[in-house]
Amino acid sequence: MTSTDPILVAGVNRPLGACIALDLAGRGLKVVGTRRHPDVDLDARMQAAGIELAPLDLTDLTAISALAPQLSSVILTPILSISGPAAHAFHAGGVRRGVVFSSNNVAIVGEDPVYDRLRAAEADVLENAPSWAILRPTMIYGYPGDGNLSRLLRMLARLPVFPRLGSGEASQQPIHFEDLARLAAALVTGEWNAAGLLAVGGPQILSHRELIATARRATGRGGIDLPVPLGPVRAVVSLLTRLGIKLPLSPAQLARIDLDKAAVNPADIPAALCPQVMPEEGLTRLALDLDI
Repeated sequence: MTSTDPILVAGVNRPLGACIALDLAGRGLKVVGTRRHPDVDLDARMQAAGIELAPLDLTDLTAISALAPQLSSVILTPILSISGPAAHAFHAGGVRRGVVFSSNNVAIVGEDPVYDRLRAAEADVLENAPSWAILRPTMIYGYPGDGNLSRLLRMLARLPVFPRLGSGEASQQPIHFEDLARLAAALVTGEWNAAGLLAVGGPQILSHRELIATARRATGRGGIDLPVPLGPVRAVVSLLTRLGIKLPLSPAQLARIDLDKAAVNPADIPAALCPQVMPEEGLTRLALDLDI
């Protein structure tokens, strides 16, 4: 393994992975992008940028062990509870610099099966790959299907009266996927010399109420919020969940609504790399992408 060996980016079929790979290739670096399934249009874009594409199943630890000695560093974009064994195998194979993704919610949410698995995966990387970086982003947004703010924008565009759950005062610090991609790329190029747990959020902290108002402006539609107390909603959702009825919100998600979600113990990011996309800009761009 040498400094001229390629950087592997796993998950380039998704917006974050694609953005990271294109960022690195734009710097003239050798990049191998991996994904489980090809995408004709996206693959053509990757190849036009000089990115070598290869299939890779992150559960195939034998293949990872064989590939590791050929790489200078790796960025694994699937969540760490999934990519953890692969991270372990890459490091055991000689990859001394890597970036993996956890969640800021690990520092916010108490006992919970999802975040317990993430905590265990973080502990394994910290112990066995101490030179690697574990990014703990706040809510990631900025592309259709991001799972959070795309859904909010569509609902606000459709509903003149929006049912806002909870107090509306919990803090939010969404980070645009392009900013997050830039940070991940910087960690393997040496622009940001950091390792271990790195909590990162966007450039502005908003209350839940303010985030909804910002998203509504991005849609260009009017409307009002209808505050809805959490207690009765939790009771109904818990009952329906026990009956096996699938709902848009789970009891665990409802339990997190009034928790502050700004970055906990935020990382010391070099000034030139600090996230730049403000929520107003990012949500407006996202609304356009969603044809709202």
